[in-house]
Amino acid sequence: MLIYPIPVAVTQARVQLVVDQTAKAPPDTINNDVLEVLTATDEAEHEALLDRKA
Repeated sequence: MLIYPIPVAVTQARVQLVVDQTAKAPPDTINNDVLEVLTATDEAEHEALLDRKA
C-alpha cells in the first residue's frame, strides 16, 4: 500500500459526496460523486507511482 499526501482533488470529491449524502441528493448524483472520488483516487495513485519511478 502506498502512503502519500492526500491530494486536494480527492479531498474535494469526498467532501462533495458527504454534502450530497447529507442533503439526500438523488441516487444519480450520489453515484456520480462516488465515481468522482474513485477517479480522483486512481489519478492520485497513478501520479504517486510515476513520482516513485522517477
